[in-house]
Parts: sequence; C-alpha cells; structure tokens
Amino acid sequence: MPDIIKDIPIDGQGKIECSVGILTFNNAEILSATLESVKDFAQIIICDGGSTDSTIDIAKEFDCTIILQDKKFKREDGKIKDFAGVRNQMLDTANYKWFFCLDSDEILVPELVTEIKEIVQVNKPTAFWVPRKYVIDEKIVDCATTYPSRQMRLFHLDAVNRYIKTIHERIELKTGVPASELKNFMLIPMTTNTDAIQKKWDYYIDLEEERAGDITLRRWIMTCMENLKISTLYLFRLLRNSLFCSGNRMPIKLELQRHLYHINICKRFWGRIKSF
Repeated sequence: MPDIIKDIPIDGQGKIECSVGILTFNNAEILSATLESVKDFAQIIICDGGSTDSTIDIAKEFDCTIILQDKKFKREDGKIKDFAGVRNQMLDTANYKWFFCLDSDEILVPELVTEIKEIVQVNKPTAFWVPRKYVIDEKIVDCATTYPSRQMRLFHLDAVNRYIKTIHERIELKTGVPASELKNFMLIPMTTNTDAIQKKWDYYIDLEEERAGDITLRRWIMTCMENLKISTLYLFRLLRNSLFCSGNRMPIKLELQRHLYHINICKRFWGRIKSF
C-alpha cells in the first residue's frame, strides 16, 4: 500500500459512490477545473509525483485522498516509467467498488456525471468505454483524425484485474466481462504548442525504446509497418474530414504531430537493431 498523506473516511454524504483516480505533478494551473468537475464523487484520489507548486494544496481544498507515486515506478529524473504501476496504486487506495480514471487536465461534463451516477446506482459489475472530445481555445473539436476517441475509464473493481503495460497502459477485464460505451463524453483540453506536444511524444518514445531494448530487423520492420498502418488510417480520416466535416476541426499542424511520432519511433528503433 502507498503512503497516505490524507485519507477521507467513507461517509458518502449523498455523493456518487465511486472513486476517481488522478495522477498529478505540478498541475496547479489546471487541476482546479478537473477537480470541480468530479466534486460530486465520494472519493477523489490524487497520486502525486512530488509536486513543488500548489497542486497538493488544491487537492486538500477538494478533500482528496492524497498518495505518493512509488519510486519503483519512476525514473531517476522523477518521471513515471511504469504507468500501470502508479495507476494500480490508486486501485489499491480506492474506497469504493466503482472506479473512474481521470487525467489531471481532463474534465467531465455534467451529463456524463449524471450518467455515471445512474450506472453506479444499478451497481452491476462491468466496465465502460468513455467517449472523449478535444477542446482548443475553449471550443470543442468536432473533427479529428483520432475520432472516435474512447478509453475504458469507468469500471467495477470486481470486473477487472489490474492495469497492464508500462506505457499506453490499460485496465484488463476479467474473462467474460462485457464492456459498453457511455453516451456522454469527457473533455480533453489540448495545447496548440507543437514544441510541448513533441516533448511529450519524445518522452513516450524514450520509454518505448527503454522497454524494447535491443531488437531484431524483423521486429523493426513490424513496428514500422504497424505505425504506417495507423498513419494511413489517419490520413484517410483527414481527407474525409476535409470533405464532409463542417464543425470545428483539429488544426493541421496538430494532426501532423501524430505522423511525426510514428516516424520518430521508426528512426529511434533503427538504432536498436542488433541482429537480423
């Protein structure tokens, strides 16, 4: 069990009997809006990476349960190297059977909160995919090559095992457990700063490279083919959106960042080839 800084007793007080888990690190500028969107949940777990700003103070204002990210899941520079590990810390800290996984900059719209409340009241062990929409300059993006974007964020602890995969982690369902998709969506604020986006992608590529270790030429070819397949799909959607989508579109420069990520993976993995 992780070290608990502040634990809130289970009293419910009419709130949604569901634990919300959030990873944080110096997120003071954005955290208040995120926590405000989940204030109706009975428990909010903050798993912090050693914030030096007012992140913890804000979390305490919202009566969050605050724990520290275990050092064994982090690199020497303090960044997370095992995302499944730190998310499982939050599962271990949950006071409720229902769990919602949220990032520190994400926001739940009121309609989604109401939908979750109804599901929790039924209390049937299952899991749900949650639709996601990007927000740029306070406007919801209607057209993006990554749409439909959904992730399994809401689940009953009796319906799942643990989080798996150190990078691009996901919750693992127990055998035979069904999963449905929620009707309402969550909001993902997105920066237009391509340098910041590139820095984030480079971090993930660093982790991918560390995990892969030395690879064969065959593995490199398969990795590049998989990334090429994804890029081809995104390019097709980009053409489709330009012709048929009349809503707010994701800026082209941000769409292209996805393809740059795929290209850079192939470049970096090329240097890891040790055998044929």
